Amino acid sequence: MKQQFNVSLDPGLVRDIKHRSIDEQISLSDLVAQVFTAYLKGKTSMNAAPRIILQPMVHVEDMASAVTALEVLGAHVLQGSRDGDWVQLSVGGAEVGLLAHPANPEQGEGDVELNFQSHEALENIATRARAAGVEIASPVTDEGFGRQLQLRTADGLLMKINEIDTDLIT
Repeated sequence: MKQQFNVSLDPGLVRDIKHRSIDEQISLSDLVAQVFTAYLKGKTSMNAAPRIILQPMVHVEDMASAVTALEVLGAHVLQGSRDGDWVQLSVGGAEVGLLAHPANPEQGEGDVELNFQSHEALENIATRARAAGVEIASPVTDEGFGRQLQLRTADGLLMKINEIDTDLIT
């Protein structure tokens, strides 16, 4: 048996959740029940950011046109600038970075890089990687945006895990 209860929410949030239920092809009631269930089971925290976020990086030649193309898909700039060397965008519930210079194959970079933003200390990730036998391609280093750890899979895929220091990029 289901029971109804009333809540007051911001109209924009109501619109967004209605659209999400349509996109997910489930009823609004079922979507809200899933969200509440996940929250109560500890899968989601209202105060904590995810420990790690996938952020692929794409090397582009024309930053402004690449940003415009993603904006057509509904993207918006999170950090960086369409006129700069780097920009991070949010699109379709995901994030993608654009970098306005060629990839460096000598460092194992391709046109698309597998990047992650971490809200966990990179040293903890490095410790787990060593314990699991994952190659550390580059130890934790200071970068212009914060700090970075690079791991490499057995088949050569380079993964860059970043701690972003917003004071350095804003």
